[in-house]
Amino acid sequence: MNKNAFDYLIVGQGLAGSVLSYLLINEGNKIIIIDHFNENSSSQVAAGLVNPVTGRRVVKSWMADTLIPFAENFYHTIESKFGEQFYFPLDAVEVIHTVKDLNEWTSRIDEQGMNQYFLKKVSEKLYKDKISEFKKLIRISSSAWMNIPLLIKLCRIEFNKSALLLKEVFDHSKLKIEKDYIEYGIYKCKKIIFCEGYKSLYNPLWNWLPFVPAKGEILLIVCKDLPEDFILLSGLYIIPVGNHHFRVGSTYEWNFINEQPTEKGKLKLLALLNNILKIPFEIIEHRAGVRPTVKDRRPLIGQHPDQKNIYIFNGFGTKGVQLTPFFADYFIKFLDGKVRLMEEIDIMRFYK
Repeated sequence: MNKNAFDYLIVGQGLAGSVLSYLLINEGNKIIIIDHFNENSSSQVAAGLVNPVTGRRVVKSWMADTLIPFAENFYHTIESKFGEQFYFPLDAVEVIHTVKDLNEWTSRIDEQGMNQYFLKKVSEKLYKDKISEFKKLIRISSSAWMNIPLLIKLCRIEFNKSALLLKEVFDHSKLKIEKDYIEYGIYKCKKIIFCEGYKSLYNPLWNWLPFVPAKGEILLIVCKDLPEDFILLSGLYIIPVGNHHFRVGSTYEWNFINEQPTEKGKLKLLALLNNILKIPFEIIEHRAGVRPTVKDRRPLIGQHPDQKNIYIFNGFGTKGVQLTPFFADYFIKFLDGKVRLMEEIDIMRFYK
């Protein structure tokens, strides 16, 4: 058997590449991964927030009833395997400041399919004199946050042990596409799957897809008097990550020069924080990353229209933690010929 022959070549080992690779290996596939570690990738910077309710529109997140339980079960399975926790179920609390917002939330909560997430209460005394005045605190169940860098690190260690990881930048000039296989240097693979995040925008195979990269900046703060019982939502997220530390974010910038944090982003987050917190805090870290967001806010998954052994698994944006496990499992079923891709995620929706 050719030791350099594989079923799949995976390009990118962020959240999407890690989860997909893990599941492909579990299914008995022989894979090789190419990844150049980037500390400013969205997977390294993202807060990993899971929330069944989508932002200002106060609607249920797309497929939340299916995606969140699937993701939680998947991550807990990996935690058991590696013996380390990185997924933290934690209810969120939406801070309602105006009567208008309260009426909007109340009407939405009463809609069919939403009630299950709002059954629990929170004592308003918990945040009294710690945050700005509010009309109501609304508790949201099935929320969570995930330490994405830790998951990627654990997978990276595992992939390294099995000699499955090439730590290098993918070089398109080394890719040779044949009818029934691809070659990359000395490696011969049946199929190649690109999980490059927003960098696929610059990939000649995928530059026709409508990526709309969004740069996001976050802060890590210390706030000793702020309760760590819940994820706090008030025009931004404040996620307790242990020992009085909180991750705070996030900004959205569509026109950016690079992946680096900016003073403008920092000041915007500080203004939002000072709007909500009435107690002192200290900034420990300021970071930025670029999300692989898509025009219609749905994943980009599927087979290249002209090259039948080339695939993409990408475009999970801000909902990556709750989307990726289910759709990685679904994608593998598609690769095995067991399902057809749903139109909402199939890249062919953009092929003219």
